[in-house]
Amino acid sequence: MKLDELILLLRNAETVEEIDNQRNEILDLIPKAKIMVGFDQQNYAHQYNLWEHCLWTVVGLSKDIGDDMLYLAALIHDIGKPDCQTYGERDGRVSMHYYGHPEKSLKITRNEIIPSLLSSGELLTEDEQRRLLYYVSYHDDHVSLKIKHLRRHLNLGASLTEFQNLMKLQISDARAHVMIPIVLQRIEICEKLSGEYAEHLYNEIMEGK
Repeated sequence: MKLDELILLLRNAETVEEIDNQRNEILDLIPKAKIMVGFDQQNYAHQYNLWEHCLWTVVGLSKDIGDDMLYLAALIHDIGKPDCQTYGERDGRVSMHYYGHPEKSLKITRNEIIPSLLSSGELLTEDEQRRLLYYVSYHDDHVSLKIKHLRRHLNLGASLTEFQNLMKLQISDARAHVMIPIVLQRIEICEKLSGEYAEHLYNEIMEGK
């Protein structure tokens, strides 16, 4: 499987089974992803193993998003979790936690996955790499309807569209969780930030310059 074939599969798949049926081909292309297969997250907010969760995140994305890197990011966004697993208690519940996993996922993507793809002859422009790393790095970022939240991402070098794409990734990621109150709240905030509300905040920022 080539990278463009993988992205076409991720973009068009209607079910997780369509993607999982080509698991071996995907793992040949991205060997590091093997660590996600069958990994039990042992967390009350998750009903799927890590591989399944990422596949649900992929198929939960709209098919018409303009950036291919968002679909690839959805597949590998949690790849750092196995290296960050810690036992703990939160909200009175004992389970496994994954503090710092976005940073670990970023490092794996930047230092292992991208170099592996490039060395095998795949083409990823510098801007595609930047966008992929942005989505992976901030997929679990704190969300807020305050203008400073969008301003922070713009200061990181993201465009408004990339920020809205990130919010779409966060929505799909959240919907692949158990629908507990904190997850539902996250979806509600990200839905606003993925559309006209973010454009309103963006215009305020631009007018204030």
